[in-house]
Amino acid sequence: MAQLPWEAVDGYPGVKWRFLGESQEDGPWIMHIQHSPGYIEKKHWHEADTVYVFTDGEMVVDGEGTYRPGDVRWVRAGTYYGPETAGPDGCEFLLISYGLAAMHYEAPTAS
Repeated sequence: MAQLPWEAVDGYPGVKWRFLGESQEDGPWIMHIQHSPGYIEKKHWHEADTVYVFTDGEMVVDGEGTYRPGDVRWVRAGTYYGPETAGPDGCEFLLISYGLAAMHYEAPTAS
């Protein structure tokens, strides 16, 4: 991972990432994500299950608690959660998604 440069994420000031999968369109979807100190990601959901593996700093997720290096978090597809707030030193985590990891900000509708 160290040889891959951090890239800014368009539309998300305070977020950088390194894509570790083969294809952003076809996966696998493995991303190393960095949130700057105090960054807040508002409440959202994903269409696929996601697994977070925290590697640095801390993140507070409303209704869940605080995650630190070594913690693992599994979020099922369609779960509306957040906000996520980076700690005073920011946070880094691996995000592994079982499908395209696009975020949706409106609450999911029942099917």
